[in-house]
Amino acid sequence: MASDSSFDVVSKVDRQEVDNALNQASKEIQQRYDFKGVGASIEWSGDSIVMKANSEERVLAILDVFQSKVIKRGISLKAIDQGEPAQSGKEFRLSASIKEGIATDVAKKAHQGSSVTRAPSR
Repeated sequence: MASDSSFDVVSKVDRQEVDNALNQASKEIQQRYDFKGVGASIEWSGDSIVMKANSEERVLAILDVFQSKVIKRGISLKAIDQGEPAQSGKEFRLSASIKEGIATDVAKKAHQGSSVTRAPSR
């Protein structure tokens, strides 16, 4: 009977909440004095988020602003998979993606570690 049992682990991120966090971060970046004149921006690029600025420190500051907005919206930072800042011409870029679902190896470990027990019937 236990071999017939299964469970599903679902890990979904509300894309609308991420979009709202991105828009809030974008507005803050446009208004903050320390981002003036550094070419700072954050935007969607397909399914990933691209942050741009003229220095590595400014790109990491944009990431920090975005992460703070994501946290305020109730989304775990574990759902964001960011890369490392990379220089592209005169600007630095940082890409981040939203993790949907669970990796196969993690799901297998979770399945192997679970044991379904039932209360004895009376």
